Amino acid sequence: MVSGLLQLNEPSKGQFAHFQKEQPITASVWFGERFPLALKHGVPFVELKESSFDGFSRITPICINIDFFAQMLGGNPKLGHSVIYYEPDMQFYYFEPMEKVYKPTSPEKLQNLYRAMLMKCAQEIPEENNKLNLCVEFRKDTYAKSVVQRAKSVLAADSSFFSPTSPHTRIKGVEVLERVARHFVDSLLTAEPGQILKLQEAYSVFRALLKQRNLPDIQRGDFKAVVAPLIRDQFNCALRNDLQIEEKTGQRGWKNMKLAQSMPAQ
Repeated sequence: MVSGLLQLNEPSKGQFAHFQKEQPITASVWFGERFPLALKHGVPFVELKESSFDGFSRITPICINIDFFAQMLGGNPKLGHSVIYYEPDMQFYYFEPMEKVYKPTSPEKLQNLYRAMLMKCAQEIPEENNKLNLCVEFRKDTYAKSVVQRAKSVLAADSSFFSPTSPHTRIKGVEVLERVARHFVDSLLTAEPGQILKLQEAYSVFRALLKQRNLPDIQRGDFKAVVAPLIRDQFNCALRNDLQIEEKTGQRGWKNMKLAQSMPAQ
């Protein structure tokens, strides 16, 4: 005769938790130890423990917690892992620790990650666990797609995540250009009565700055669109088209401005 008991298992907590045996007893404990932040959504599985009178017991995960696994895809910050769903672009990004930059990834790759973690769990938990659902049922597309779809809200990040003033950087993001522009205006320009900063001179220095950072080149029109408003806000100085420079009229640039320090020309 066999008796059954539904359980919500999670890792042991407290100062003596690390003295327990290393191998978790159930799939819920295995995932909870590796992704503790995801436990704010509850335990990973509802598990059924079946025991017989001869002392044999078997633990079976019978239902998954979609919210837990959606948060799991966000990674473990203590290990430098991070995945976010950037709402303005409707795009998932993962953090590349070597380059310290976020790169885009696809829902399909996140589904593969979810399935891979289930299989890794099945390989490492003890034999008293029934691993069939981990290896087959929960790895089906129905579950994988549901987890990734839920991750769009669980891991959602708004426009401030990659803003020019944010510490987060994504590869080829438009905000990278504005960050360089802010550095250019704040560090390389200064107000100087009687001086004139020519547009072409400023543009050349800015292109050199981009080249130093291995960033794509910029057209002069785009340079004006990004830098001119920052100069106006910082120094209350607008771009003019009527300057006289060396007896030439109709020159473009900023009056009473100069480069505080030079950059190598391209």
